[in-house]
Amino acid sequence: MLTHLNIQGLAVIESLAIDFTGGFNVITGETGAGKSILIKALGLLTGAKSSVETVRSGCKQATVAAQFDLHRRSRALTAIQELGIPVDIEEDQALVLIRRQINATGKSQAWINDVPVTMASLREMGQALIDIFGQHENQRLLDASQHGFYLDQFLVDKNTRTAYEELYHQCLGAFREVYQTVASFQSRLRERDYLSFRLDEIEKFAPEKSDYDDALALCQKATHYHKWREALTVAQTYVEQGASGDALSHPLWEIARVLGALKVEDPQIQAIAAQAKLLADQVDDLSYQVVQSAQADTLDEGELEKAQGRLAGYQGLFRKLSVSDVDSLLAEYQKLKDELASLTGTESALKEKLTALAASAKKLNSLAAKLKSQRQKAAAVVKAKVETELQQLFMPGARLSVDLLDVSKTLAGLDLSAFGAECQRLFAEVAEVLSSLSEAGSEKALFLLAANPGEPAFPLHKIASGGEISRIMLALKRALAAGADSCLLVFDEIDSGISGKVADVVGRKMKDLAKTFQVLCISHLAQVAAYADSHFQVRKLGKKERTESQIVLLSKQESAEEIARLVSGPEVTRQSLANARALIERAQSL
Repeated sequence: MLTHLNIQGLAVIESLAIDFTGGFNVITGETGAGKSILIKALGLLTGAKSSVETVRSGCKQATVAAQFDLHRRSRALTAIQELGIPVDIEEDQALVLIRRQINATGKSQAWINDVPVTMASLREMGQALIDIFGQHENQRLLDASQHGFYLDQFLVDKNTRTAYEELYHQCLGAFREVYQTVASFQSRLRERDYLSFRLDEIEKFAPEKSDYDDALALCQKATHYHKWREALTVAQTYVEQGASGDALSHPLWEIARVLGALKVEDPQIQAIAAQAKLLADQVDDLSYQVVQSAQADTLDEGELEKAQGRLAGYQGLFRKLSVSDVDSLLAEYQKLKDELASLTGTESALKEKLTALAASAKKLNSLAAKLKSQRQKAAAVVKAKVETELQQLFMPGARLSVDLLDVSKTLAGLDLSAFGAECQRLFAEVAEVLSSLSEAGSEKALFLLAANPGEPAFPLHKIASGGEISRIMLALKRALAAGADSCLLVFDEIDSGISGKVADVVGRKMKDLAKTFQVLCISHLAQVAAYADSHFQVRKLGKKERTESQIVLLSKQESAEEIARLVSGPEVTRQSLANARALIERAQSL
C-alpha cells in the first residue's frame, strides 16, 4: 500500500506531501489543475522515462519519493529482495522507500531504501508494485494489434508464451544467419575463379621462407662478388710473390736456416731463429688460406641465374598481393587457401545449421499449437467475464467476441541450388513454419463487439463509443484483477464518456476492487467520488505570478461540497449539497 507521497519541483508542483489510506482513494479537481502530474509522479517511481521538461522552471531538480507498506509475501517485496536490497520486515510488513530524482540537465537517478538502482531494476520492481490504467489504454483497446496483449493476461499458464517468445527469437536469429551465410557464399562465389587463379599461381611457385632467404643471400653475394675476387687475387699475389717474386715466407725460412746453421750456443740467436721459423709457418698458413678461399669462392652462374629468377618471382607476387615481405606473402597464401576451403565447406555447414533450425522450428510449432489452445480457453474466459461485467455496466445485450486469426506472411526467397537438394528441402520446411508464425504465436487476437441484441459483431474501432470503450476497459481490468497481485491500482479518468447510472456502477465496482487492492482513481464524476474512502482535491493556485498545484485531503464536509460542485458546477447550492450528501450516504451504505 502507498502510504506517503512527496513531490518536489515537478512541473506545476513546487512542494507537495500526501498521506494516502488503504481502500478507495479518489482525486478530483478542475481540468488543468495538475491531476495528471500525480500520475506522472507515480510513473517516474516505476521507471518511466523522464525529460528536462519534467523539472519545474527555476528548480535545480525534481524529486519524487514514496513510502510503501508491503506484505512480506507481495510480489513487489520479492522483486526488491531479488535485487539484493535489504528490507526490514516486522510482523509480516515491510516499509519500502522509493525515490527518483531528475536534475535540470535531464540526468535521472533512483534509490530503493537508499540503495542506488538502475532504471531497468526500477521498472522490474514497478511492474509488481503499481498498475496504472489511463485514458491512453482506452485508445490502446481500439488498436487491434494490442488485443493479443489483453487476451494473454487471461492465460492460465504464461510460461508457454514466455518459452515460445524465447524460442521464436532464437529461430529468427538462426534463420537470419542462414540468409547471411548464403549471401556471403554467393558474394565469395563470384570471386572463386579469381581466388583459385591466384592460389594456383602461388602454389605453382611454391614459396618458402628458407628458399627466399637463400635466393636473396646468393643475389646479394653476387652484387659484391667481383670486389671479393679482386681482393683475394691481390692477397694471393702478395703472399705468393710479394718478396721479389718469391713467397712472403721464403725470406723468413732463409733467416731461420742461416741462423740455425750457426754452431753457436747463443740463446738470443736461437730465439731469433725460432721466431723466424714460427713467422714463416704462419705466413705459409696464411698463404694456404688465401689460396683456398680464392679457389673455393667461385660463383655458379647457373645457380645465380636461378636465384635471380626466384627472387624476381617473389617480388612479382609481393606486388600482386600487395605485401612487402615473404612472411606476409605466406600469410596471404594461407588466407587464400582458407577462403577457398570455407567455400567448399559452406554446404556442409549450412546443412548443419538448417538441420538444427528445422528441429527448433518443429518445437516452436508445437509450442505455438499449445499456446493457441490456451488462448482459445482464455478467449472463452474473457468473453464470459467481460459480458457479465458489461451487463452490470448497463450494456445488457452486449456480446464480446474474440477471434483468433491465423498469421500468414511471405518470407524472402533464397536460392540454394548451389547447396544441394537436402539444404533446399530443410529451408523450405523451416520457411513454411516461420511464415505462419509471429512473435506472438500462430494467431492474432481481435476483439469484436455487438453492443445491442440482434446486431452483428464488428471490431471495436469501428463501432465502439468512448463510453463503451471505458466500460469494456473497466470490465477487462475487473476481470483481470481477480488474479493480480499488484499493490496499487491507479485509474486515470478511465470513467471518461459515461454518466448517470453507469457512473454509479463504475464507482461501486471501483469500491469493490478496493476491498482487495489499494485503489487510486482520478475522476470527474460525482457518482464515483461518492464511493471514496478518502477524497482528495487538486487545487490550482496563483502564487508569486506562477501557477502551482496542491492536493489536499478533504474532510467529510469538504468532500460533500466538492461532489456538489461536480454535480452542479462552481456554485454550490443547498439543493446540490443535499444531492451530494444523498449520493455519499447511498454509496457508503452499499
